[in-house]
Amino acid sequence: MSWIKRNLAFVISLAVALALLIGGAVYLLSAQSEAEAATGELEAKKNEYDTLVKREPYPNSKNIDVAKAEQVRFNDLKNQSLVTFSQYPTFGPLDDASFKAMLTRTIGDLERSAERKGVKLPSGSDSTSGSGSKYNFTFNSQRRELRLPPSTLQPLALALTDIREFSDVLFASKIHSLLYIKRSAIGTNEPAGSGDILSKKVSTNTVIGAGIHPYEVQFQCFSSELGEVLTRFVGASNAYVLKTLNVDRPSSEGSDSAEAAPVNPAAGMMAMMSRYGLRPGMGAMPPIQSSPAAAAPSGKVGDIVLEQKPIKVTLGFEVVRLAPPPTATQAPKATRR
Repeated sequence: MSWIKRNLAFVISLAVALALLIGGAVYLLSAQSEAEAATGELEAKKNEYDTLVKREPYPNSKNIDVAKAEQVRFNDLKNQSLVTFSQYPTFGPLDDASFKAMLTRTIGDLERSAERKGVKLPSGSDSTSGSGSKYNFTFNSQRRELRLPPSTLQPLALALTDIREFSDVLFASKIHSLLYIKRSAIGTNEPAGSGDILSKKVSTNTVIGAGIHPYEVQFQCFSSELGEVLTRFVGASNAYVLKTLNVDRPSSEGSDSAEAAPVNPAAGMMAMMSRYGLRPGMGAMPPIQSSPAAAAPSGKVGDIVLEQKPIKVTLGFEVVRLAPPPTATQAPKATRR
């Protein structure tokens, strides 16, 4: 202790030197680990750069010009698609009264159109909707409720427009009967997958800004009328994308054609003999006695020769609509400096 007291300054300087030495060692180790991490990151960036440089096509001036030309071609194709795909209609401001007036008017027009074309509509599934047993074209709850959520009025008006347009296609094709129409749910009061509501939802294609609205219809018709329906869907102004097509034919008891009437063999033999100038008794073949049960068809009006049964068709499709392009009045807001 006496030696430390005599050499106190030396001991203090020795302790300071030891602390500095330990601190320098810790700093060296940490700096070395950071240097190794920076070296690894630099190596990864170098490998990524080498991969980009060696990748085809190489980003030279020629390939950049080709990419710009393809971008212009894509924009032209997108502008042409505006002609093929229909855009969202504008309904203006809607409230409960205006929407219900539109709904009542549209359903009335569809009923009169179906009556003119001879198309049978299904009976209403809700007798308390205020419209008796009439079919409401998937809008039973909307006709029953007194107040509708304001956020659902525009989507409901769009669905009503879609149903009116493809119902006109079905009625113009003169189908026999409409069995049902299903659409996607709108609002919280329409559970998905129940009644006239599909389990599918409206989706959006963010690449081209298109809305995809699924629908399903079931109707009865003949095969020729089914071809007319598909032809009119192809030539319609709206973009209809056919997803599913199920055809249910009648059962074996009700076959497509009725059983042919039995042919009288005596009449057939007489026709054969008259063809070659023979008369009964001239040949060696004895005359064939006709069976009273095998009577030839009279050819009168009402005799069924061919009877075709209508088929049941379930058609699932999507209506694709593009968002309208920005107008000149929708100028971007000026930034404040």
